Amino acid sequence: MSEYKLVCYNYSSLHGCFAVYQAPPPTSSPGDLITLAWLVRPAAPHTRVIFSWSTTLSFVWGEAGALRPGAVFEASQTVEADPWRENTIDLTRDRVGCPYFDRLRVGGTPGTLTITQLNNVFDYPVCVGVGLGGMAAYAVVANPNVTTVFTPHRNRYWVTFGTYVPGQVFDAETLTGTLKVEFDRTEPVRTIALNSENILHQIPRR
Repeated sequence: MSEYKLVCYNYSSLHGCFAVYQAPPPTSSPGDLITLAWLVRPAAPHTRVIFSWSTTLSFVWGEAGALRPGAVFEASQTVEADPWRENTIDLTRDRVGCPYFDRLRVGGTPGTLTITQLNNVFDYPVCVGVGLGGMAAYAVVANPNVTTVFTPHRNRYWVTFGTYVPGQVFDAETLTGTLKVEFDRTEPVRTIALNSENILHQIPRR
């Protein structure tokens, strides 16, 4: 699995955090995908922070609450997945009503991740989604008897700067001043900066 690194310089006078996230990929879910602040690091003015991660994918679920912008999602269970092999799993409940993942298997469309939500009615809202590098990247509210198919991507990311915590819910469509960063196996390291005018930009490779 690929390993990527993102170097971030804060050349501004702002105190805040660099936050890396993924725009919601295509999904079969009847609800809207919730974008999460995937990786977050604080950066004081004139300092540098470095993110590094594996592109290993996983299934995640967590107790949802009201996942409005500003709320924080925390995964209750994470199960490693492979879109080309073990790419399907069930969300079920045990005898006392607790949600859990079961029956990781091959069977979904190659290149996708499938969560089959069985006839489950929980005592509290639950979200299911996809994690990347062990951290939840996006989620959707779970519904009984619904099969959700995600088409994940591993090479495209967006960066913003502000006051964030890991797992914080974004309204990705209303964020401004973001920067798209793309990776591949031949370019596993990227460098960006927040300049003195508070604008994010990519620094070309020398």
